[in-house]
Amino acid sequence: MSGKSEEWIPCKTPEVGDMLRWDEPLFAPPSKARGKPNKVGDQRVTAELLSVGEVYVLDVHEVIKIGGSGLVRMRTGEQIRRKASSIALGNCFKKRV
Repeated sequence: MSGKSEEWIPCKTPEVGDMLRWDEPLFAPPSKARGKPNKVGDQRVTAELLSVGEVYVLDVHEVIKIGGSGLVRMRTGEQIRRKASSIALGNCFKKRV
């Protein structure tokens, strides 16, 4: 790797093959049977976009806990699905090539 740091630019419309980074909340299991889950932290996800549709299919490259006390449940190499609106809420960035 060269001495330069990675450069990330804001991304409104990602395309297949883009490396994306966004933040999303970590939730604890609900404390009641029909209760709402409690937010306990935040995580930063870095993933490659595999397909675009109603939901995005992504291949996780890195997950970092950036705050709180929750446990990260995603693993590197795992495929995940997220709505475009969910990614947009987490301030989506793409890696400049």
